[in-house]
Amino acid sequence: MSITRRLALVAGVTALIASGAWSAVASAADRPLIGAVLYARDSQFWQQVERGMKDAAEKNGVDLQFVLNRRQLPTEAQVMEDLMTRQVKAIVMSPLDKDASAAAAKQAKAQGIDIVEFNTFFADKSIASHSIGVDNRELAASVGREIAREIKTDLGGKARIGLIPLPAINSGSTVRKDGMMSALKGMDVKVVSEIQGATPEEGANAVENILRRDPGTQIIWSSNSGTLTGAASTVGRLGSKVKLYGIDMSRELAEAMQDPKGSIEAVSDQQPYQLGYLSVEAAAKDLAGQKSARNIQVPVRIYSRTDPKGLEDYLKLVKSLGG
Repeated sequence: MSITRRLALVAGVTALIASGAWSAVASAADRPLIGAVLYARDSQFWQQVERGMKDAAEKNGVDLQFVLNRRQLPTEAQVMEDLMTRQVKAIVMSPLDKDASAAAAKQAKAQGIDIVEFNTFFADKSIASHSIGVDNRELAASVGREIAREIKTDLGGKARIGLIPLPAINSGSTVRKDGMMSALKGMDVKVVSEIQGATPEEGANAVENILRRDPGTQIIWSSNSGTLTGAASTVGRLGSKVKLYGIDMSRELAEAMQDPKGSIEAVSDQQPYQLGYLSVEAAAKDLAGQKSARNIQVPVRIYSRTDPKGLEDYLKLVKSLGG
């Protein structure tokens, strides 16, 4: 390299340092890399989780490497191995199985990688540095209190209700059902039918069967957004006056609550954006040597047709994701 070119290079570097651009380049190169394991990008829930993670990464000066386990344990183990190969400093994940997902996470932890769990949790409490999630019982009890208010104010203090809980194999099935029913304790309520389900198709069939068994059913509760969406479709098709309540928001449910003729009254939500944001924030703080709580609880959010602004704010977020 000629003396002239060498002097020009030194002058250029000096200018970069003086302008602050060099320090920005250097700091970007030094940003810690965090691995983020998502189930998929096929639902508004996971799209909101991802948006929260991205915003937290930007705010806390870290980079993210997203991988998808596609709801398959072998794939989860494979993407965890990939993140270890990439030498990430931390992994935020929602374990597919409280026991079967532990092996790969333990291997990562043994390599000095910080593990943060959210949404679902390992049975072995020694694996994760932080657990971020909602209280499933409160998630259900909060919408149960909306049902109790409806019974007291509009149904004369008593009601005939149907339930669509998750299948028993799901870890949230019993706790959600018990949480909802705890809000109705002491009330004159008769459970006329209970049919398990998880998908829109199962929700649609469940409502049809509940109303066939007891056409006088006044309220039906669904324990997830899939069955609630299917339930609303069937109620509309049948022209029933039954009122619907459930758990976990979606664009379809928000728009249904905006419809004056709709059947959905209220939905309790886990705030997936907050789940994603707080999980990455906790990992970033660990890497920066800052202390944060071991267990971080996300507050439950209630959406109802009596809160139009809340519904509009939710729809703005979802539409910004393209969902």
